[in-house]
Amino acid sequence: MNKIILGLLISSGISVNTYAACTYSFNATQAQVDAVNAAGGRPIKLMSPISIAEQKGTATIGYIGSTPADQIVTSGKMISLPSIQTTLVDKSVVGTNIIAAEFIFDASNLKNVVLGDSHEIQQLAFNILGASNLKNEISLDLGYGLINKDANYTDGSYVTLTGASTKRDSSGSVVAKELDRKVIPVTVPTDGKVRVGLYFNQVSKQMGYIINGTNYGYLNLLTENSLKSIGFNGAGIQSPNPNSKFLGKTVSVQLITNKANMQFTYPTGTTDICGNAS
Repeated sequence: MNKIILGLLISSGISVNTYAACTYSFNATQAQVDAVNAAGGRPIKLMSPISIAEQKGTATIGYIGSTPADQIVTSGKMISLPSIQTTLVDKSVVGTNIIAAEFIFDASNLKNVVLGDSHEIQQLAFNILGASNLKNEISLDLGYGLINKDANYTDGSYVTLTGASTKRDSSGSVVAKELDRKVIPVTVPTDGKVRVGLYFNQVSKQMGYIINGTNYGYLNLLTENSLKSIGFNGAGIQSPNPNSKFLGKTVSVQLITNKANMQFTYPTGTTDICGNAS
């Protein structure tokens, strides 16, 4: 039936436009994880399961003292980047006006847990790295945190954005140019999923953000060049409490790169990374 319909369209002279879905591959391997861990630093392990099709990783919450490893979902290019001094070549950025992506932090399994006086700091995050052909231009840590009975924060849920734009110093090294940090208290939707949209203006070279449908405008970061490549690294952070009420529960992070699957309203002219407007 599909062949018949397509044949009729072609024979009638009607043009058929098809747009490939804009995807990002979380294809980092266990061998790459092993190499990172062998080099030292904070241990990591792959989330399980990871859905390549859904661009989603699921983490099981554990106690950081017994199994000290962040659970990650990322690409082979991101995980193998040796340092900020090496320019990232990962997902090509085609959009030349405003490009967008969305991120879903799914904490629905934590929503109805009675916490009482239990000390809880549960975090999910994405690191986003954007590069021009000349250098890495901007790095942003986007996080969701659920806090209970902590000395530094009021009980509740928060979205945090911690970012830096870059420049080269007199020796040619890539260093921070501007820093910005936002801590936004949020109400978790009834489905337990916090959704954040990021949009980067390739003309003004600024990054803006939307949380659960509210547009907060641009961060106080300005890159020197437009972006040609971008990479994403999702993470689930373990609990600092050995008696956490969340131990054994699953949480997930998901990346939305296809414009047709984005939910928020963006500035006029916004496309996905691949240049698709819809």
